[in-house]
Amino acid sequence: NENLVVANGRLVKSVRTEGGMRTWTYSEGSPIPPYCMIIGVGDFFSRSIEKSTRTPLVYYVPHSDRDYAPKGFAPSVEALQLFSQTVGPYPYDKLALIVGATRFGGMENSSAIVFTSTLFNAKPTAKLSIPFGIPTGTEGVIAHEIAHQWFGDSVTESTWADLWLSEGFATYFSGLFVQKYDGEESFRQYMKEAAERVLAFETKSRLPIHDRDTEDLFKLLNANNYQKGAWVLHMLRTQLGDMAFFRGVRLYYQAHTHSIADTEDLRKAFEKASGRNLKPFFNRWIYDSGHPQYEVSWKWLEKQRSISVTVNQSQSGGAFMDPIPVVIETTAGTVTMSFTPTAKTSTQNLRVKAKPTRVQVDPNDTLLKEVTYK
Repeated sequence: NENLVVANGRLVKSVRTEGGMRTWTYSEGSPIPPYCMIIGVGDFFSRSIEKSTRTPLVYYVPHSDRDYAPKGFAPSVEALQLFSQTVGPYPYDKLALIVGATRFGGMENSSAIVFTSTLFNAKPTAKLSIPFGIPTGTEGVIAHEIAHQWFGDSVTESTWADLWLSEGFATYFSGLFVQKYDGEESFRQYMKEAAERVLAFETKSRLPIHDRDTEDLFKLLNANNYQKGAWVLHMLRTQLGDMAFFRGVRLYYQAHTHSIADTEDLRKAFEKASGRNLKPFFNRWIYDSGHPQYEVSWKWLEKQRSISVTVNQSQSGGAFMDPIPVVIETTAGTVTMSFTPTAKTSTQNLRVKAKPTRVQVDPNDTLLKEVTYK
């Protein structure tokens, strides 16, 4: 067998030279971040993936994976299509999927992703779990790394403090892939597991997502930049609505394609798309630390035919002012209302037609939070 060479960009030619050597020439037509440059050499089995998008899609795997690779890499076609439709055209000339040597589950080198040698060990696709920002099931890992081709590779964060613009986006877009192809329940479980990672991280570390203080850059590969970043995007999507949210994503991407961007660039894109002032949201969720810890109590005011709801936020630091969905079950049916905090402790009267039997705060998990009831 003869070694194959794969690198960023388009293969221009492969020619034999004197002495039995072979020269491979690749040409990269788009600017790429230095950390995404790669040359891979190995005794690979390589094939193009049929029914792919306009983008040439090819995999390079050890011969031991040659039989499973077509099935294992099948999600890449759908991921490319979904992200191209959602964000913009794929930004490079080709996409190579390489099973090789990397210390991570995957490394998003521009147009030449390298996955860990154990990628296909969990056959068929494993249950989604998130040990290091990305699911261990092949679907999630592949979607995560392909999402990076837009976020992190084509649009690169301008400082390490903005790392969430790469990892948060890739984590959330992997979730969007789960939502589309595995369904709403799987997506909710994906986000629930992401939230659990954030809450566990915050018991040990109280740092903002936009972290200028951590000097050991590998320590930035944490739940803040992966899962909390994904949750910030999910909450923006919930509060702005799908139309404005995805318009904002496209505006951000189009303005910074093959360039760099920071958190303020993203905020401005979402503000342009939605017409809303998002400085308070970004200040609290990105530049500050923690999450809301709601202590909820309520009482029925029969004469006023309303329920008095009190929400106390027990977390350290300032209040989170995000609207809170409140689901009220009554003898006459169930109603959903919005509670908007005005301070760390807020009380509001919500009119209902009948006596409540149960009150739930954000039961559909649209906010990253903890809730206790009094």
